[in-house]
Amino acid sequence: MKAKRVRLIVLATATTVITLMAFGLAYSLIESPRPISQFEATVASLPLGISPDEADAIIGSTPDSVTEQDGILVSPVTMYAASNEKGAKYGEPQTYSMRAWERDGVKGVVAVDSDGKVAGRWTWR
Repeated sequence: MKAKRVRLIVLATATTVITLMAFGLAYSLIESPRPISQFEATVASLPLGISPDEADAIIGSTPDSVTEQDGILVSPVTMYAASNEKGAKYGEPQTYSMRAWERDGVKGVVAVDSDGKVAGRWTWR
C-alpha cells in the first residue's frame, strides 16, 4: 500500500514539474519582449489632424498602396470594418483613404478621413 502511494506521489510530482516547465517555455516564447522598430515608432508618433503629405514626409516615403475603405474609427488605433456589428454602437461607417506601408515585416496604415486629415494610424507584424 505504501509503495503505491509513493509511486503515485512521484508520478504526480513528475507530471507537475513537466507541465510547469512546458508552460514556462511557452510563456517565455509568447511574452518575450521584442524591440520596436523605427517604422513602428514613427507611425505611432504621427500627429492626428495632419495632411497625408505631411504624414508621407514624416514616414519618409509615399505609401505602397492607397485604398478606399468604409469603416468605423473607434479610436486613433482601432477601426471596425463597416460590416462588423461591434462597430454599430460607435456610429455610422465613413469612407477612409487607407495609406499602407510595409517595412521589414511590419505593416503600417494611416487612415485619412473625408476632410483630408489623418484620423488614425496603426502597425502590426
